[in-house]
Amino acid sequence: MPRFMLFYADGPAAAPPELPPARLNELIGEYVAWGDNLPPGTRIDGARLSSIWSDPGRVLSGHGEGLIVTDGPFAETHEVIGGYAIVEAAGYDEAAALCRSHPHLRHGRIIIRQQA
Repeated sequence: MPRFMLFYADGPAAAPPELPPARLNELIGEYVAWGDNLPPGTRIDGARLSSIWSDPGRVLSGHGEGLIVTDGPFAETHEVIGGYAIVEAAGYDEAAALCRSHPHLRHGRIIIRQQA
């Protein structure tokens, strides 16, 4: 069965709100519960990524034989990817249906891409 990556996207303009630890744990619990409630064998993997505001990651580009490593992505990014999941589904419609109750959709978008 095909695998699909779900990218959790948010706009970069607003920094994440300062949440009390109890609320943050509640939100994390909602994401975990979503994965736990998928049909057996559907969810393959997933994780939260480090905060773009404290750890922006790195951008790599080839330059002849060399490698250029820069902080970022910054201006090149119109959205911030904050996490991901990998699911198995028959197609995009089924993958989208699995996301219907995902808590991320209350404040962000989910981008779905099929793995090759």
